[in-house]
Amino acid sequence: MGVRAEQQARRDRAVMSAAMKLFWAHGYTATTIPMIAEKAGVAVGTVAKVGSKDELFLRVWEERSTEISLHLLAQAGVAAKSVTERVWSYLSLMLEATILMSDTIRDYLVAYLRASDHAANLERLDTVVTAIRKLLPEDDQGYDSPAQVAALTLWMTYSSFVFSLAANSCDAGDARRLLRSIVETTCAPFESQEPQ
Repeated sequence: MGVRAEQQARRDRAVMSAAMKLFWAHGYTATTIPMIAEKAGVAVGTVAKVGSKDELFLRVWEERSTEISLHLLAQAGVAAKSVTERVWSYLSLMLEATILMSDTIRDYLVAYLRASDHAANLERLDTVVTAIRKLLPEDDQGYDSPAQVAALTLWMTYSSFVFSLAANSCDAGDARRLLRSIVETTCAPFESQEPQ
């Protein structure tokens, strides 16, 4: 990598680090491009070259939430004895975070809908679904296997609750109860496959 490319990469990392700290501390609305520039120690134009406010927010949110998800999933894999409890230990924490951060989630969904390129996030989501699948018994049946379908169903169900909570169309108590029921129903066929 040349000197110029190295300097640009360093500036990009500084911008992303500053954006992450500010978005997580203050949320989308209160964070401005000038604030990011000041915290990163760069010009406003440099921040704009890295991305728009929506692009920075999406990238920060998606990268950090994926990192947190994978960490929680790794813990869930060893934390509980049953399939249902492993999956619930992960999804219940994610749901509680969603409930606590519904305003930020709403900002994320609005920015997500305004964006047109979601390829990087779809790749990140594939890693999360793969990690959820690892909470289920191995089946070696490929991409359309019952375990893969269950993992995808669980993620899509959780995602629908994220949207419902952010849109205030679902009560937190109902979301907890319904998601728990869906986890139990989806995981039930895998309980008997668990080694004793």
